Amino acid sequence: MTVQPIGDQARAFAMQAATNRIKTTMATLTAELASGEVADLGGRLQGNTQNLAGIEARLAALAQFGRNAAEAAAHTKGMQDALTSVQTTATRIGQSLYLEPQAATDALVATRSAEAASSLQAVIGQLNGSVGQRFLFSGMQSDTQPLASAETILTALTTQVAGLTTAADVAQAVSDWFDAPPGAGGFADVAYHGGTGGQLTPIGESMTITLTTTALSPAIRDSLKGLATAAMVDRGALAGNGAEQRMLLQAAGKSLLDNSPPLIAEMARVGYAQQLIATAQTEGSAATATLQTARNTLREADPLATSTALSDAETKLDTLYSVIGRLSQLKLVDYL
Repeated sequence: MTVQPIGDQARAFAMQAATNRIKTTMATLTAELASGEVADLGGRLQGNTQNLAGIEARLAALAQFGRNAAEAAAHTKGMQDALTSVQTTATRIGQSLYLEPQAATDALVATRSAEAASSLQAVIGQLNGSVGQRFLFSGMQSDTQPLASAETILTALTTQVAGLTTAADVAQAVSDWFDAPPGAGGFADVAYHGGTGGQLTPIGESMTITLTTTALSPAIRDSLKGLATAAMVDRGALAGNGAEQRMLLQAAGKSLLDNSPPLIAEMARVGYAQQLIATAQTEGSAATATLQTARNTLREADPLATSTALSDAETKLDTLYSVIGRLSQLKLVDYL
């Protein structure tokens, strides 16, 4: 039988190729052992990756729903905090205005009216708050600050009540301005710059929310109305008529106290949205955990089989190095 010998260069190339092949196999097995996932996913699934693709798609959707829910949670918390502050302020000022005026001195009347004007400015600041560059009470136009300044509102009202001589007339003029429909030159046109309604936000696979509370909502608008009514005395309304000024402050206080239940109902509406968001987040987290488990089952590598294959590859590499070492020690005299 004729033996076809190979040269030293060819043998070196063959040895190097075998070494690289074994090293590549070892690197792959080591990565599988470290990550717990198979490198050849197509081979593991025998080319049928439809189920895995479906799981990955649902996980991506759930991740987006989770981001939506987190953003909505931050938004509703900001709204709830602002409404709580408005309700606290309105109740405190309302009680003072309703209980004190009859026995109040002119100086105290002026002080209470100035306090109402200051509170109006603070409440507007709360309602003009934003979270994540989105204004809380602007409805669909969340990129627009919802309310004009307290100075703008009071200036417009000062014009409306100019020349009126009774507390009832002043209170009615202020109420008419706040309740005027869009296009009539009232609150909706001069002071409110946001949009109507709210954006539909998907927060789960079968759950959406719409935040309809805006600075134009009746309960919020009536809180502003009560504070602005009391602030009219500070703007010179009914000047020189202490009795009518006291009556106006008392009417403003009663208005603020009467508006407390509607304002609390608006807070409850936002609170219900917060509950839905929390439920969606819980359900989303549970679904994500289940899907991740299913995905890991499809992709996981058998640690025992991987370790065995890695040991086998190491043995092959050691054997190959031994052969290379023996071949490198051959001499012509030994061959002859």
